[in-house]
Amino acid sequence: MNEKFYSLKKEKQDKMINGAMQVFAQYGYRHSSTDEMVRVCGVSKGLWFHYFENKSGLYSFVASYGLKYAMLELSMKPVRSGTDYFELRYHIEECKMVMMEKYPYLPLFLGSIVREEDPDVEELIREPRAKYAGQLSDIMMQADYSLLRRHEDYLLLIDMLDYTLEALLADAYRSSVFSAGRYLMEVRKHISAMQKLL
Repeated sequence: MNEKFYSLKKEKQDKMINGAMQVFAQYGYRHSSTDEMVRVCGVSKGLWFHYFENKSGLYSFVASYGLKYAMLELSMKPVRSGTDYFELRYHIEECKMVMMEKYPYLPLFLGSIVREEDPDVEELIREPRAKYAGQLSDIMMQADYSLLRRHEDYLLLIDMLDYTLEALLADAYRSSVFSAGRYLMEVRKHISAMQKLL
């Protein structure tokens, strides 16, 4: 990444970061194109490559930036220790909605980063991705798992909830207008349904 990028006005930086996040979130690294980023944010292709050497350098920068921003937001809303597992899971989704105020596609992009396996960028994002996963793990380690542990397959239930919330988020992005309130209401309904099952 060319250090001159930070000399751009913050508004222009955010426009480029948001455009890249949107395209990478929707298509993944391999299928994303700078042509699509140009279309999304209206910044010339030449400008992209003036600041970023290539697509992998751009992805690495935007992924690292997004993960750091997400970790900052997660750390700004502390949680109580010994909190119910489901409340902590809801807390993380609330934090994602706060992230959207500045970076609308960041929550969707985070899921994409976690799943990214392209060898061109996997090594570049390994460290920031591990730090983000560690922070989420630290938050969830505070949870009271006693009710869940009564069930033989509680880890499978946790996975089911994670996949469900990921699908809800993707569906929310596909709707004509993203509503954080509506999304959180759906999250609450699904979490409550899981709690009732247990």
